[in-house]
Amino acid sequence: MKKAFLFLFLMFTISQSFGQQKLRHKKSFSRTHFEGGLTLSSNGNNHIISPSALQYWGIGKNKQKFKIGLGARYSASIGNDKLEYITAAAKFTSGKTGPGVFFADQISENIDTMSLNGTQIHALNLLLALRYDIDKKFGLEFNIDLAGLSFGKRQQGILTYNDGKKHGANAYPTAGNLLLISDNDLGSLNSEFMISYLHKKKMRFKIGGVFMFNEYDVVNPVNYINNTGTFIDATRYRNKTFQLGIGFNYVFRYFLSKTYKN
Repeated sequence: MKKAFLFLFLMFTISQSFGQQKLRHKKSFSRTHFEGGLTLSSNGNNHIISPSALQYWGIGKNKQKFKIGLGARYSASIGNDKLEYITAAAKFTSGKTGPGVFFADQISENIDTMSLNGTQIHALNLLLALRYDIDKKFGLEFNIDLAGLSFGKRQQGILTYNDGKKHGANAYPTAGNLLLISDNDLGSLNSEFMISYLHKKKMRFKIGGVFMFNEYDVVNPVNYINNTGTFIDATRYRNKTFQLGIGFNYVFRYFLSKTYKN
């Protein structure tokens, strides 16, 4: 009887120990909340409307101030004819590909420009967010598109190449979007760095910077050899804009106790 009691006591102790370890494990990486919202941004020539939805996970055993979010974002870019698109592919802009592109100087002789009669790109992308809650009200967040698709109407414009020559261009938004490194990126990608204020645990107001890559694929490109002897057969042209953005998010659901509702 004593052996049976001792056996049961040991089993109970072990189960409690594993249960506490499992609980601590859950608290070190756990779902915290789900939210969605809208960002509006502009630099005067390009305007962006971008609704998004994100699921967040907290990291840490206590307050979980650092969070990782995954979700989706739709970005609608509407621009005028003053936007300038330049050669996009890294093999032309930097003369190389791979991680080294981030530190490489641009080769101006390989870069052509294109002006369009307007910009209208609709991009739907997977989204990654890195968030730090300073306290229960204020937080900092960086988020960036990872991959997705873009679509939009054909645009007409003028491609200026090889020291001033002109060519009538027809272009569509690049269909596939993919975050790589710097000019290795493909397509249209949105990113934000925001400071936010949480009002009454549900409404989050935000303001900060928005960085947008918009990209078009030319249907009738020009192939030529430039004055450095490089063969240029570029088809993708990109516009990069930094904008001021404002917006709001609504917290639809919290998954943890009030202790973790930052």
